[in-house]
Amino acid sequence: MTLAQTESPPARDVRPDGPPAAARGRRLRVLVGAYAVSPARGSEPGTGWGMCRALADLHDVTVLCATGAPGPEHSIFRDEVEAHLAARGGPIPGLTLHYVPRPPLSRWVQKEKELYRRTLYYAGYKAWQKAALAEARRLHAARPFDVVHQLNMTGFREPGYLWRLDAPFVWGPIGGGANIPAAYFPLMGWVDRAFYAVRNVSNEVQKRLARRPRQAARRAGQLWTIGHQTQDMVGRLWGLRSDPMLETGIDPRPDAVVRRRDPAGPLKVVWSGLHIGRKALPLLLHAVKALADDAGGAAGAGVDVTVLGGGPLTGDWQRLSVSLGLADRVRFAGKLPHADALAAVRGADVLAFTSVQEGTPNAVLEALALGVPVVCHDACGMGVAVTPECGIKVPMTGVPASVAGFAAALRRLRDEPDLLGRLSAGAVRRTADLVWPTKAAEVDAAYRRVVGSRQ
Repeated sequence: MTLAQTESPPARDVRPDGPPAAARGRRLRVLVGAYAVSPARGSEPGTGWGMCRALADLHDVTVLCATGAPGPEHSIFRDEVEAHLAARGGPIPGLTLHYVPRPPLSRWVQKEKELYRRTLYYAGYKAWQKAALAEARRLHAARPFDVVHQLNMTGFREPGYLWRLDAPFVWGPIGGGANIPAAYFPLMGWVDRAFYAVRNVSNEVQKRLARRPRQAARRAGQLWTIGHQTQDMVGRLWGLRSDPMLETGIDPRPDAVVRRRDPAGPLKVVWSGLHIGRKALPLLLHAVKALADDAGGAAGAGVDVTVLGGGPLTGDWQRLSVSLGLADRVRFAGKLPHADALAAVRGADVLAFTSVQEGTPNAVLEALALGVPVVCHDACGMGVAVTPECGIKVPMTGVPASVAGFAAALRRLRDEPDLLGRLSAGAVRRTADLVWPTKAAEVDAAYRRVVGSRQ
């Protein structure tokens, strides 16, 4: 049932009957619940790996993560972890990955690509969390942990059960509180419109009536939330305080460059993401069309766009680009290997990120780390990651306002040569706040505070 991928050194001077290690500034024994962990991915698996890896520099970290039946369908990234550890030449000191097999219900229903099962995803996730609690109790009884951290998945609906252990508990970053405004539904197909309409309604009901998330939150000595919508939910509906934190981080890029706007050429814009409705590329296309109309035609827009990625709406978006007269201004580059996608971002002046629902997108953090400013909505995780010093944020109040906001931002970057340089320098500086060690230091401070309060 258990496979330690890395062996941590014994916790130093940690005694169940002695004073908390935090009171003496020593390494803590930390138990982290992180269903998905991978060094080769972004999103939830990247959060699990990045945070736990950084925390292992400070504490002795045991991570409860999922595995299943043999084979790629059920491995839950375990093969990627093993390959990474083999490539680096051995285990990471301070980090133990403790694999908890997924129960049959979890293995059967947790398949995002199958729409009829997507509504049952959390039932499978809940089943695994119960199995994780049983394993956590066994480990805690054998050798108590100083602090317990529920890390991922980050949605507020499923807080797991680790808060039931007799140990200080922290939870977060927590997301999932944001809805997609109905004003943006016309950007989606009918299936997505129906899905997100139901999701918005169920989201509001669950925020108010779900008992276990509130129980876990009240038990927590520290809560972190992703974006102001979820922070508002925790404060207004649950009556609790939370601190903002992005759920993912970034590594510094030695190839970061403060870029300068070449007024003799077009503003080079890159867009990156899955080609699905909530990513909302049409907002950018209509914004470029507005700039072209102002200048009397597409050739005068002064903006060139490279679209990365692919998905079910690629054809629709290509046809929209042609119908708007932007075929010569917008290039669809397709799905690229990660290194090639980063090269495309590195060669751009600005990343335009039009999504209307996210956690914290890796594309935004990667652009900032390269010194590329970002234009995005003032919402979700990107609204926290991007500050006025490193990008331009657009109010997310409706399609016309978004189109006008993106057009205005691109117009400024095109017409004000010094602005791009200032925002690019700000992006490089902002990265220092977003790297994993900085985030781990913030979590470490919370660990020591909640453990110290139990003395």
